[in-house]
Order: sequence, then C-alpha cells, then structure tokens
Amino acid sequence: MRAVNLSLRFVALLGALLRVPLSAATPPAWERLAPLPVGNGGFVGAALGGEIIVAGGTTWQGDTKRWLAQIWAYSPARNTWREAGRLPAPLAYAVSTQVGETLWFAGGSSRETTHRTLWTMDASRTPQLVSRLERGFVYAAGARVGLTLYAVGGTDDQGRLDRITNQFLAIDLKSGAITRLADYPEASLTTATAAASGGEIFVFGGARWDAAKGTVVNHTTAHAYAVGEQRWSSLPALPHPGRGYTAVTLDDRHIFLAGGYRSDVVEFTADAYIFDRERKTYTPTTALPYAGMVGLVTDGPWLYCLGGEDRKKHRTDAVYRIRWASLLPAPR
Repeated sequence: MRAVNLSLRFVALLGALLRVPLSAATPPAWERLAPLPVGNGGFVGAALGGEIIVAGGTTWQGDTKRWLAQIWAYSPARNTWREAGRLPAPLAYAVSTQVGETLWFAGGSSRETTHRTLWTMDASRTPQLVSRLERGFVYAAGARVGLTLYAVGGTDDQGRLDRITNQFLAIDLKSGAITRLADYPEASLTTATAAASGGEIFVFGGARWDAAKGTVVNHTTAHAYAVGEQRWSSLPALPHPGRGYTAVTLDDRHIFLAGGYRSDVVEFTADAYIFDRERKTYTPTTALPYAGMVGLVTDGPWLYCLGGEDRKKHRTDAVYRIRWASLLPAPR
C-alpha cells in the first residue's frame, strides 16, 4: 500500500511540474541574430515596412572614428541585412521618433557639421527633407508626444562638450518650428535618454560638464515633463549614475531602461530595469545580452538590441531580440 501511495504522489508531482508555464521554468533569454554589416553606434533606428532600419551612426577603424551615411535594413523573415540606401550626409547622435510607418530625425552631427535639419524616412528608405531648423544640436535626448518631437540638452558642436546646455526644445513635425520651453532642471545635460508615455517626457541619466575637472560627470537624476501642464517634476534617483542609457516605451505604463556607461571604474554595463510610470519605480529585469550604449527598437512583440559602443574606441555589430512582454514584472 505504501508503494502505491508513493507512486500516486510521484505522478501528482510530475503532473504539477508539467503544468508549470515555460516562462516560469526558464528565464527569458535574448536571441542572437545576424550581425550588423559594420559595428555601429549613435545611429537612428526604426521598424519600417516589416524590416528593422539602421541609418547613419559611427564606427571605428583602428584609432580613427568614422561617421556613416549608409542605411541598412534587416529582414526578420530571412535573418539577413542589406544596404538599402544612403543619407544625404553622414549622421550620428540625432534625436529621432517614429510615427506609424515613418521615421523622423532631427539634428545630429557628421563630425565637422552640426545638422540643422528635420528629416523623414518611410518604407521607401528614401530620406526626405522636411525643414531647416533654427538651431542644431548633437548628443541631445529626444521623445515625441503627438506631433511634437522634444529634444533636451546636448551641444551645438560634438567636439565642444564644454558647451553642453540644459535647453529643452519642442519641434513641430508639421512645420519644423522650434519653441524653447522651460530648461531641464539640471545645470547641463548630454547623452541622456528619453521616452514618452501618458503625455509625459521621461528623461533618465546623462552627464553634466564639470568645468573645474574639465570633463563630464554622470547624473543619477531623472525628471519628467508633463506636456499638458508644461512643467518639470523630479523622479526617484536612478539605481546607479550613468550616461548613454537607452530607454524605449514598451506599453502605456512601462519603459525599458538599460545599458550605458556607469563610471571610469565600472565602464559599460548591461544592467536593465523596467520603469513603472505609475509607481515611479525601477525594477531589475533581464540584462542586455552585452554591456554597452546600445540602440533599441520595438517591432510588434519584439524588442531588438542593436550594435552600440561596447568599449572605448569600438563599436559592436551584435544584434539580438527578445519578446518584451517577458521583461515586465509579474502582476501584483
């Protein structure tokens, strides 16, 4: 009788184990994809016409930094990249956003020149000039609410970090007109990241210029701008200081925040968090597949991690993806 009872208990236990969802038994993992044609960081990216687009950016050849004008397209169905066109000039560190099947990007630099232009690109992969801007900027963070693209911080010359500002600009995507809004609450800001959700612009991390030290110092701060109320408010401090974080809005409540450069001791990191805009909390989640200042693009259920700066004077060609829903905290 004892043997029968043990057998029944074993069968019941086995049945329970078999009913455990796969997601509970196996932690989410990034899927490695075909690499970029060239190691690249600082590009603009989007999901257009069923493909992932990477346009412009920078790479390194030995000790020489190269600014890129190529447009590449990735086919998820074939797991292949192809060159799909060229920008009118090399471009990196612009602010960008996606509206439906159209990518918009403004500012940026080609090393010698800081661009003062607003462009669009649709599934045709052909850049179209929308307007000339009153001012140019590079290393700014950007996000969109409605048909307004917001740009915060940056400098007017990529070689002059001592001219980093805290300016906050609203760019009308219909006309290209720029309106200067209330300055960012920190003294200056470069290489921060921004994402929009619920009518607010959320800005995380970045760095300020320290004139005494002659270098940048990473922020631990984050702030939100309420578009309707036209005011800034402070958010809880970041889990650690950092510039070069990348943020992407996942749904109407959650923002994925990951990577970046923490300090000259730790350097690049793969740490990742889910920011809950209702609770104002940062919850650790599955780390990036590698440490770096990466590009992130969502396409339906997928979150793509693309290239980026993974060590000084280097750009990686790595490409991964993961189902972003697997990164969200379990419902309470």
